Amino acid sequence: MAHFHPSLPPRRALTAGDHAELAVLRLLEDGLSDAYTLFHSVDWTDAVGADARHGEVDIVIVNQAGDVMQLEVKAGVVDFTSNGIFKTYTGTRKDVAGQLNTQYGAMRSRLGAAGLSVKLLQRLVLTDARAEGQTARWPREHIIDSTEFPHLCSRVQAELGPGTPAPATQRAVADFFGNVFRVQPDVSALAGRLVAASTRLSSGLATWVPRLRVPSGIVRVVGTAGSGKTQLALRLLRDAAAQGQRGAYVCFNRALADHMATVVPVTSQAETFHQMADRMCRAAGQPVDYTAEGAFATLAAQAQALLDQKPADLDLLVLDELQDLQPEWAQAITQRVKPEGRLILLEDPEQQLYADREPFAVEGEAVITSNENFRSPRALVRLCNLLRLTQEQLEALGPHEGTVPDPVTYADPRSLVNATRQAVQRCLDLGFALEDVAVITLRGRGSSALLKLEQLGPWALRRFTGAYDEQANPMWTPGSLLADTVYRFKGQSAPAVVLTECDFEQWDDKTRRLLFVGLTRARVHLEWVVSEGAGGVMTGVV
Repeated sequence: MAHFHPSLPPRRALTAGDHAELAVLRLLEDGLSDAYTLFHSVDWTDAVGADARHGEVDIVIVNQAGDVMQLEVKAGVVDFTSNGIFKTYTGTRKDVAGQLNTQYGAMRSRLGAAGLSVKLLQRLVLTDARAEGQTARWPREHIIDSTEFPHLCSRVQAELGPGTPAPATQRAVADFFGNVFRVQPDVSALAGRLVAASTRLSSGLATWVPRLRVPSGIVRVVGTAGSGKTQLALRLLRDAAAQGQRGAYVCFNRALADHMATVVPVTSQAETFHQMADRMCRAAGQPVDYTAEGAFATLAAQAQALLDQKPADLDLLVLDELQDLQPEWAQAITQRVKPEGRLILLEDPEQQLYADREPFAVEGEAVITSNENFRSPRALVRLCNLLRLTQEQLEALGPHEGTVPDPVTYADPRSLVNATRQAVQRCLDLGFALEDVAVITLRGRGSSALLKLEQLGPWALRRFTGAYDEQANPMWTPGSLLADTVYRFKGQSAPAVVLTECDFEQWDDKTRRLLFVGLTRARVHLEWVVSEGAGGVMTGVV
């Protein structure tokens, strides 16, 4: 049985034409296979210069290749003359052949404008009249008269045929005749608007913190992911630069520092604690041998000694990722702030991923807290709350609802690669460009199976090699699909994130924090690749 669109509303056919059209529709619906789709009463409009022509096609048949046959159904008496084919309606004589030619030309024009290069046939169906002879304006073989009407389905199958299946073309043609616009979201435009909207919504910290007057000049902001901490840091550094003051931004994560270095004022430094320590040690003629055991402990100790002797040089210091810094590092860095300067401490204890870190307070600090997430899709924030990933419930205040991820599961390393490739393809199918997608693994760089790959399916991976050039810039492989660890991607975000290698055996604080960081990296959409074992662990949680 053929597909039928749209369904007929309950009505009583009032005219002979109505009866005839219904009879043809029922005959076709019952007599054709599901390789055909029927449309009835299809309105069309074709612009010609400043004018527009309008009309209606009685029945349109579309096969599975997207090829088309139009049927114009005429009931009652039809006149064949040397001048063409005519029918009289309430005393008015109408040119049927002219109508058919106009209709065919207009539909061919409209299909071409839509980029649909499909076969288009047109037939005149006479339910109550016999066609004898020929006319110059309409070939006899394009007419199905009353004697041939019982064999209409056979004519359609012989002349149009079921066609070779072409689902994409058939769907496009069906939407064309159904007057359906296939509206695909422009996710690049959406992501841009969401960044602008979330920036406006999260401006609370950037608006009020600079106005605080704290005697010590020390403000600690305890803010969840997406609360606007980075926006606050940029606002403070830009204000300081505008006033001719010297500002600096220091964090723990190298990838975050590299990102911030591209957006802070040129007069401000953005670096990690270890970058700062290395720079100071080299300037003092005390370079560290990184091949030696305990090199980073040596670096930290030398830098702390140099900072103890160094006069304060900063009007503003923004110390980010405080939860990842050792207390002695933070204490040493803060000595760079002038007595009348400001020290801004930014942290989120829920994103503390290192087992040897302990929380600490700074004397004289004023503390501001924020559990509002303005960046992540609201569905992901609710998922974080459902899994109880944070000590306190988060408020989902972002502009985008988003969707709860439908996890892709895997059983072993081989299926992990296939599952991650499938998740990336899902993002592309939604309209994201490859550069909008970040593949983020819950594993560290040394233990990740994915980060040992050069290629994921058809896409070359762009991943950190672990090495730095002579200017201390990180070196990356030349791929087009970003792949990184949740540790390095902390503090950053992407329009679409594939969170993968989510494999754990127990539900502990570290697992919750890793998941919290990973789930809050996506601004628009997240795909989740989870091992079968981890899926079972989470099922027990909720």
